[in-house]
Amino acid sequence: MDKLRSSSDQDGMMCRYTDTDSGLGRATPPRRAPSPGMGSMRHLPSPSGPGSLPPGLMTKRRVFDDGSSDISSTPSSMMDYSGPRLYKQPTTKSNRGIMLNAVEYCVFPGTVNKEAKRKVLDEIARSESKHFLILFRDAGCQFRALYSYCPDREEVSKLYGTGPKQVFDKMFDKFFKYNSGGKCFSQVHTKHLTVTIDAFTIHDSLWQGKKVNLPNKKNMPLVI
Repeated sequence: MDKLRSSSDQDGMMCRYTDTDSGLGRATPPRRAPSPGMGSMRHLPSPSGPGSLPPGLMTKRRVFDDGSSDISSTPSSMMDYSGPRLYKQPTTKSNRGIMLNAVEYCVFPGTVNKEAKRKVLDEIARSESKHFLILFRDAGCQFRALYSYCPDREEVSKLYGTGPKQVFDKMFDKFFKYNSGGKCFSQVHTKHLTVTIDAFTIHDSLWQGKKVNLPNKKNMPLVI
């Protein structure tokens, strides 16, 4: 009986070792439970690197990025307008401020010309023209009239004073430009009127009221 009991005890011990054996002849120790949060962090995708996202998602993101970069690099004006390029005509520079300065400090000196100064300043304020011209009697720069000048139509029309209602190219004699710093007019040696001119004179024969043949400017030498 003792032999049978000892034999059965040995068989039972062998069965227990066999159930827990890992194949190396010893019992497998119990596994440690994972720390909280470690399991979820192990499966989080890396913020960078091609292996962090599935191939399909990577392809979609690449296509989306390429499209957005093309749109951002395109000027908004080109996206809004797809027609032919339009020509923008340059705006005409105005000499209104220069003319106000000239009338105030140079053209009408002293209190004697106070009333004439006021009328000329009122005409400039009332007019919608961007460019004004002063007609002088001669090179002495005595005021005779105020004109408006439209460069697009090449029209010089009188607003106030004594002189022709309109002045044409053949009627011009001398041209002047106003110096705001020196508060004076200086002669400009040119044959034709431009937007840089602030004052002018006409030929003496036009003041006499006689119809005469005006000289052709093409054959006139330019005196400097």
